[in-house]
Amino acid sequence: MKKQNLLGAIALTTLAVGAAGAANAQQYKVTSFATAGATVKAAATVATEVTLTATTSKGVLGLAIVPSTTAILPGGNSILTFQLQGGHTFGTAVTPGAIVANAGCAPTTSISTGGLATDTSVSFLLSGLGGCTNAVPITAALPVQLANQTSTLNVATTFKTELGTSIDGGSDTLSKLVQFAPAFKVTTTADAVTTAATLTSGFKALTADVTLGTVVVAVTAQSKGIDDVTKVAVAGDVTKADFKFVGNQTTKTVTLKYDATAVPTTGLLTVATPVGNPGVITAVAGGDPIPASTYTVATTLALAADYAVQPTYGPSSLQSVTREGSTYLIPWVSSGTLAVSTGNATVVRISNIGTATSGAVSAELLTSSAGVAASTALVPLSTGITKGGEVVITGQSLQTAFGADFGRGDVRLTVEALPAGLVARRFIQNVANGSLTEVSMGRDATGNEPQN
Repeated sequence: MKKQNLLGAIALTTLAVGAAGAANAQQYKVTSFATAGATVKAAATVATEVTLTATTSKGVLGLAIVPSTTAILPGGNSILTFQLQGGHTFGTAVTPGAIVANAGCAPTTSISTGGLATDTSVSFLLSGLGGCTNAVPITAALPVQLANQTSTLNVATTFKTELGTSIDGGSDTLSKLVQFAPAFKVTTTADAVTTAATLTSGFKALTADVTLGTVVVAVTAQSKGIDDVTKVAVAGDVTKADFKFVGNQTTKTVTLKYDATAVPTTGLLTVATPVGNPGVITAVAGGDPIPASTYTVATTLALAADYAVQPTYGPSSLQSVTREGSTYLIPWVSSGTLAVSTGNATVVRISNIGTATSGAVSAELLTSSAGVAASTALVPLSTGITKGGEVVITGQSLQTAFGADFGRGDVRLTVEALPAGLVARRFIQNVANGSLTEVSMGRDATGNEPQN
């Protein structure tokens, strides 16, 4: 008779485990939950710039173990384990009270293993789960201390009987419960409408659109810590912004302006209240010939005391200032007089393969072996190149246009037309027999070898 009772007890135990195992096709879920005392009640994002102190790095995670709809939880002992991932620890010793009574779900709780302040894992021994259902989950308020501002905090869980049998799927992970992202953002946008020094002004004036871009400082509502995730970054946390501009910028060529404030040619432009200001950067002509130039801006933010770093953004590109038309830099050009004495003359041929007559062709003398002063203005060579036509430029025609024997010099040619509609080639002509040898054109306005 005793033997029969023993067998009956074994049979009952088997049935209980089988009931728990029958729910394995389902899966419990670990979710965030606004349980009592929790400071992190839902997925939170902490500012990467914030200083993690003894206060701001510590909080309480509100969690729920939500059984599947068909789960039958065991009445006996079970083991519920929480594992913090990302290198973060509890920071404070976990107590059995971390399992918080939730209406009819109020299990008897003790700590099985782990749970020290420096631990990342804790296992609770639970009994009396009869009142816990899909609608009334097991809730917890776990302490946590952030170890860094780079590793996302995930919470992994396992749920088993005391004998090690999985309950309701056996495991689940809540990902990205706490993650990190910058609270401050600087966006530099280059303007899309070309800003160029105009040919008709001799490159002394700019086109109508003089905007080079915008710099916008913005604040995202990231938390200042996990002690209270409702404390978020605000515009007032940016006390100033320093902008450093780099490019060809002098009072004689181009001056940049940040809205109405002139940007210094050296040093920093400091803006006291930059957040939300569109920060439009414009170019202002200075009255002298304007060279083509690229421009960049780097931004450094000064932040309130809550933050550990003063972040720098950039340098980021603004729009370049260009010159209208096609420009070619031709080195070591012989004047007509020098060509006769050396027997070798420079010949440049520019043909128009575009759909219409080009604009004017002009030249500038940049250097001279004979000491002739560099051009202070564009010297006209031709009023234009007809469709399908060409212009031929020689050392002698340049000497005539410049009005002096410049010896050997570097010359810049400009054609009021797009490069795609032009073919430019440079030759050395033997004065005695007229033979031509093609040589490098030098550089175009961007510093690249032209495509011959």
